[in-house]
Amino acid sequence: MLLILRRIRQRLLTDNKFSKYLLYAVGEILLVVIGILIAFQIDTWNDNRKAREVELKTLKELKADLTQTLEDIRSDSINFQHIIRSNKIILQHMDERLPYHDSLIPHFSQMNPFQTFSVNHTTFDNIRQNGSSIITNDSIRLGVADFYTRPINLYKELEMRVLNEHCTNYFTPMIMQAFETVSPRDLVPKDYEAFIANSDYRQVLKFNVRIASQMINFQGFLMQDFLEYLIKEIDAEIELFD
Repeated sequence: MLLILRRIRQRLLTDNKFSKYLLYAVGEILLVVIGILIAFQIDTWNDNRKAREVELKTLKELKADLTQTLEDIRSDSINFQHIIRSNKIILQHMDERLPYHDSLIPHFSQMNPFQTFSVNHTTFDNIRQNGSSIITNDSIRLGVADFYTRPINLYKELEMRVLNEHCTNYFTPMIMQAFETVSPRDLVPKDYEAFIANSDYRQVLKFNVRIASQMINFQGFLMQDFLEYLIKEIDAEIELFD
């Protein structure tokens, strides 16, 4: 192609047809410019395609992390419900001075309200390290950043300052004083009658119910609903890549 253009240009110069040569020269320049623009456009398209591939991969990994976190929250919520039920059953025996029965052993073993909640934030850490602009959807980007900073920090604060403090200062001492371990998981009171008559122990169990209920409400209102909304948004964004 270039050889043909050179021959045409040489012929025009030889024939002293300057106006035609000038027109040809302009056309040749335009062809070069168009070629550069096309090459630049192809490079830009390739860069955009690679960026979108990275974004899609990130969105899928982020969805997996959030889904795992949501499943952990649901599992914790179920455990808290069992904890509440067991504490209420024991409280009923305390209030009504009901006799001891072996069926209480699983409930004694399930009084402990402490549940450690772990958050899967691997993808979010990578996003922060590599730049949040990886995710182009503003709503998703801001929503994910908000979830990993505000609700999570508030929950961990509640877990450490209320739940952990209660277990350390009140629940664990009660277990050590009033119970003995009959198997790796089973607890039985050393003196059942003394246990159900102890008003301090009754207050400990009542707080077990209260704090477990608070954790369920917190998880549901500020975390579970938020996560379900974010996952739906990510699903919709992923569909746009197909």
